[in-house]
Amino acid sequence: MTVSSRHNGLIMPSLVWLAALAAAFLGAYLKGLDINAIWPMAAIASVPALISLLFSPILRREWAQLIVIFAWLSLAIVACISIAYIPMAVLFLCAPAAAALFEKEKVVEAMVMAAIFAALLWYAGQQGYIPESLTSETQTLWGKQAGLIATIGLMITTMFAAARSKNASIAETPALPPHLSVESEALLNAIDGAALRFDGHNRLVSSNIQASQLFGFAQGLSQMPLGSLMSHDSETQKNIEDLIAQARLTQRSQNKRLQTRFDTDTLSFLDAVATPINPSEVLLHLRDVTSEENRVESILRSNASVQQDKDDMTLFFAGVSHELRTPLNAIIGFSDMMRSRLFGPLPGKYAEYADLIHDSGQHMLDLIGDVLDLSKVEAGKYELHYDHFDAADVIRSSVKMIRPAADQAEVVLSVGIDDNDPLLLEADRKALRQILLNLLSNAIKFSHKGGHVIVAAKIAGDTLSLSVQDKGVGMSAEDVASLGQPYQQAASAAMVEDRGTGLGFALVKSLAELHGGRFAVASQLGEGTTVDIFLPVERAAP
Repeated sequence: MTVSSRHNGLIMPSLVWLAALAAAFLGAYLKGLDINAIWPMAAIASVPALISLLFSPILRREWAQLIVIFAWLSLAIVACISIAYIPMAVLFLCAPAAAALFEKEKVVEAMVMAAIFAALLWYAGQQGYIPESLTSETQTLWGKQAGLIATIGLMITTMFAAARSKNASIAETPALPPHLSVESEALLNAIDGAALRFDGHNRLVSSNIQASQLFGFAQGLSQMPLGSLMSHDSETQKNIEDLIAQARLTQRSQNKRLQTRFDTDTLSFLDAVATPINPSEVLLHLRDVTSEENRVESILRSNASVQQDKDDMTLFFAGVSHELRTPLNAIIGFSDMMRSRLFGPLPGKYAEYADLIHDSGQHMLDLIGDVLDLSKVEAGKYELHYDHFDAADVIRSSVKMIRPAADQAEVVLSVGIDDNDPLLLEADRKALRQILLNLLSNAIKFSHKGGHVIVAAKIAGDTLSLSVQDKGVGMSAEDVASLGQPYQQAASAAMVEDRGTGLGFALVKSLAELHGGRFAVASQLGEGTTVDIFLPVERAAP
């Protein structure tokens, strides 16, 4: 509703006021009252309504609004003095009622002035400054009835007129011209990226500087159809139109990442967000994320390259290790023949060299086996062969296999297993033996002469708990945190002569996790190390 039509809402309440006075005047006539005595009062009571009608074309002006308000206040003052303060003080409500069709500030002003004049009249009456009623009993009776009826009619009509004015203003808000829209030019230009507002007919209403730079049209351009925004790229154009249509349909923000080419060579990426402003208008926000997309692509390529290098390294080690096993087996075999004096006795030194050759070859073969097994695990090609067996048997046989190395290192090796409590397990027997041999080998290697290595195992619930404890050199917290990573060795490894590849713990951890178990290490420098392996008793469902 326009400003002028809003103020013209006072016409109907004024007409209702006049109609109420006319009806009261007609009723008095029909009752046989003295019309000559009543008409002067009716004429005075009609003055505010007539002034409102007279000034209705120019009520946009503040001085005209003040005249109307004072006209209604004056009527209330005259009625209170000439008839009676009670009930004629109710006429003071007419001034704020008429002001309700102006700006809100005028309502407050009218209420304050009405309260002031009403209070002054009451005080003057209490002090005896206002004389007794100047009207006859007939005039007083008619004035009270006519004033109350007309006031009620005016109040009701102004309330309806004010409500209709508010509803009409809300309904017509979307029809405001672009320069009165919610988004100001400064706000649009503060948005990071291109911002374009389209009306219900998909015509451009407003845009910011970034939009004009991105699409190459003049800033402030309006009425441009949506279809010409990305006319050079039909697929992107359709994606944008679908995005806006979906936002308008659901009345929710919609987003999508778009690919387009603003020239023939460069591929650009845009994050598009369509946000409904009202049932018809939509704000389209486009942000160029080409640099971010390129950065992500670069990271992905780098990760792929690193993974490829890792896979190549794994395959290289696996290939080399496999090729080395054949000559190593020959070396071990021939040195074993020499040690056993199969073809006759050997001089003392040569016999000693044959023993060294055999032990070194066997050590290299064990290391190569670890490399091959870990390569299979990392490649996801290590297959577990499950079987039901007593883990105590595997533990005892592993201890027998490693005992010669323990005796040579002068380390006591003991087993803490209850003979009457079988450790029934469903797992890969070979993998469990490999775990034990690696842990026992490490424990012996890092134990002092005369040291003690204890192997213990028990079943608690559905888990086999296997531990290998030594009282050797131990490790720092930093070393413990790095264990389980391929080719990582603790700093204490430099304190022993027989150093490995750092694959032992990595292989143990990997084999435990393949079973669905876990690996834990507790150690302190100079006090020894305890390694715990927890394996499920039953095979986990695939």
